[in-house]
Amino acid sequence: MRVLQFAAICVLFVAPDHANARINRKRVVSEFNIVRTNLINNETTPLQVGNGNFAFNVDNTGMQTFLPFNTLSSWAWHNDSLPANGESPLDYHGVVRETYGRNVSYDLPDPKLKQATQWLIGNPNRINLGRIGLIYKGAAISSSQITQPKQSLDLWNGYITSTFKLDGKTVKVTTQGDFDEDAVAFSIESELVKSGWLAVALDFPYPPIHTTAYKYEVFAGVYDFPLNHTTSIVNDNKGRSTTKLSLARNEPEGSNSISAHRYTLKPSSASQKSSKISFTAQFSPDQRLPSLPSAVSKRNKLEWNKYWEEGGFVDFTASSNPNATELQRRIITSQYHVRVNSAAEGQSPQESGLMNNGWYGKFHMEMVVWHNAHWATWGKQKYFNNIFPELYERLLPSSLARAQSMGWEGVRWPKMTDPIYGINSPGDINGVLLWQQPHPMYLAQLAYQESPTRKTLQKWDRVLTETANYMASYANLNTTTGKYDLGPPSYGVTENTPPNSTRNLAYELAYWRYGLDAAQTWKRKLGQRIPEKWTRVASNLASPPIVDGLYAVYDGLNSSWWNDPKLTGDPRSLIMLQGILPNTPAVDPSIALRTADKVAQVWTDDKIRGWGRPVLAIN
Repeated sequence: MRVLQFAAICVLFVAPDHANARINRKRVVSEFNIVRTNLINNETTPLQVGNGNFAFNVDNTGMQTFLPFNTLSSWAWHNDSLPANGESPLDYHGVVRETYGRNVSYDLPDPKLKQATQWLIGNPNRINLGRIGLIYKGAAISSSQITQPKQSLDLWNGYITSTFKLDGKTVKVTTQGDFDEDAVAFSIESELVKSGWLAVALDFPYPPIHTTAYKYEVFAGVYDFPLNHTTSIVNDNKGRSTTKLSLARNEPEGSNSISAHRYTLKPSSASQKSSKISFTAQFSPDQRLPSLPSAVSKRNKLEWNKYWEEGGFVDFTASSNPNATELQRRIITSQYHVRVNSAAEGQSPQESGLMNNGWYGKFHMEMVVWHNAHWATWGKQKYFNNIFPELYERLLPSSLARAQSMGWEGVRWPKMTDPIYGINSPGDINGVLLWQQPHPMYLAQLAYQESPTRKTLQKWDRVLTETANYMASYANLNTTTGKYDLGPPSYGVTENTPPNSTRNLAYELAYWRYGLDAAQTWKRKLGQRIPEKWTRVASNLASPPIVDGLYAVYDGLNSSWWNDPKLTGDPRSLIMLQGILPNTPAVDPSIALRTADKVAQVWTDDKIRGWGRPVLAIN
């Protein structure tokens, strides 16, 4: 159930002075406030306010007026109705692939249960909590009606100011999130409010059936199924208000119109002398009393100021490098971005954060280091600790069951999953990807680096123990070489090798060795017995393959692989052997350096995409 509540009041707020730190952080941050003077479209990234668990995305009006951007959270999920053809997700048991001489069922698409497979891929899906925008004279406002737009995001204080003209009259909207509640507060000023022509519209879409067409949703939810859900106004007489607002639904309850769940919020007839309205829209899974806009405004600014003052900070002001300003801009705007999108409790963000839905709103476990490790390295440990190890603890039961069903010990972590069921969404890549498995060791080391205590060791012990149990169990002794192999089937970092024949991926072998060594060190610090199998597998794991003095992506390649565009189109895993990956006996630094030089020759700028550039920066 979604509960949306309002608190309304006329608001005036003056920001307090903030004492400067040794680096004038406020000056540096404020230099990169985002300013927009052109109307955006659906291909433009919206500005956001939020708190990591909740985000509200806006168009040029500071609301969702002419573009139906999303209101997303970490807790609002939905299951579609079951497949129409009668297939049951309970009948899905994976697809068999021969592994080390025996049959193992992997989370791959089942061609005999196509709809059940797709249901498991698309569910649960993250829902759009609702749309809040402006209407004029009772009708929707199009972008063509808006002139002279100017919008700015104040990064230091965490609020958006939007001004524009509508029918020749100036409109000013201030939009703020709230660190304490999943809420957004608005202040709308215009003579059009006083005239009664400018009002607020609310609408509540419903999730579609998540076929592959809805794998990515710029605007999540649809309005085509009004009878699939109910919305209503509940008067609890607990709302606090000094300026009364009137909330009314546009259609009678039970309407099958696409506007069946639209509501209008405007000043009541008794208060139309004011040219300003302010209200808080709070979203929660249960009924709660929202804070007044004045409280949200004060709290939001203080918390953003505190956020910018805590942890590490880099000031490139004195640098003469021509790229320094752009680097500074990216650091500052990214720090805002992660606080809004990547600070949920006990879960990792989906790859598009709380802006829109990708992969049905689910998050990817191979990306948790990229999305969350930065909290520790920037000295903002509390955000890291809010996520870990709870994320892994939530997934322990399902991951233990997964490994057991496949014939291995410990936990086999999923690839693409959710915080509710923890299933591994079936997929050709999802079912056999490897490199998410050692992540807990990497993250636990960051936790211990910040707090080298027995409490930290104990906090992570079960997660690391079960992870190492799986890693040692999964590795297979090759009786010919006397070494332990990984795969096939397997996919690695770059997801561009033939999975059914890929054995001993270079990065995955090195990461496996690092993880097993880290787990042994963890046990040693706790004074606990180290399982003999961990030591045996780590010491006898196959080495990353070498061809002509350079590391190769996986075992069995010859030197001609450097001419294979499918592999050289993305060879980032080889430069991850040093830099991203801490030192490990599995990697020879001199060979890794020569390999990185060779990669630089073939992985040219036009081929680098996504997080390939950060990998290069860290190598």
